[in-house]
Amino acid sequence: DDAAFDQKVLDAHKLHVAIKVTEELLYDNAFNLERYIVQQFGKALGNAEEDAFLNGDGTGKPTGLFHPTKGGQVGVTTEKSGTVKADEIIDLVYSLKRPYRKGASFLVNDSTLAVIRKLKDGNGVYMWQPALTAGEPDRLFGYPVHTSQFAPEMEAGKPILAFGDYRYYNIGDRGTRSFQELRELFAGNGMIGYVAKERVDGVLVLPEAVKILKNKEA
Repeated sequence: DDAAFDQKVLDAHKLHVAIKVTEELLYDNAFNLERYIVQQFGKALGNAEEDAFLNGDGTGKPTGLFHPTKGGQVGVTTEKSGTVKADEIIDLVYSLKRPYRKGASFLVNDSTLAVIRKLKDGNGVYMWQPALTAGEPDRLFGYPVHTSQFAPEMEAGKPILAFGDYRYYNIGDRGTRSFQELRELFAGNGMIGYVAKERVDGVLVLPEAVKILKNKEA
């Protein structure tokens, strides 16, 4: 068929973290405090990015993968609220078109994963497939499983599981992260400030590439 194109706009939303430390703490510390602050800033920015890429509403932040209208498409809704069946996960897998299944994986919260790991087949055997190679993700029905603390927990009427090819989630980084030391601004208080900044956006450019398992309303 003829190809159809649409336009997606990636903005530049600013994200920054800041901290103040006393001059005495900075000069008298027994280890490299500045390096530690930079490392912690990196973790803070990374956590904020991960949360926004999954749950962002698109207002002043990225549009998340679980956004109700601009994120992944709902492929399956559970039969009962507060739980999930193995058959529903299988239906979710095959609700995703074949080309996307080649690079697909699951994305789920740890609390929901605990429920899924207890699923058994008709012979009472767990369906979970732990990874045999160090560093490799575990698998469910042959597909890798990734966890995130920011993925939605199992609640009535909420998305609980994503399955798809996340290469279609585009991230726009506007330059690199910057780290700045502010000595003069807080000098009168005997403090030194540090701030880290970045500009970033993200959006799922092809919603059909990711399918969502949604929990039934209570």
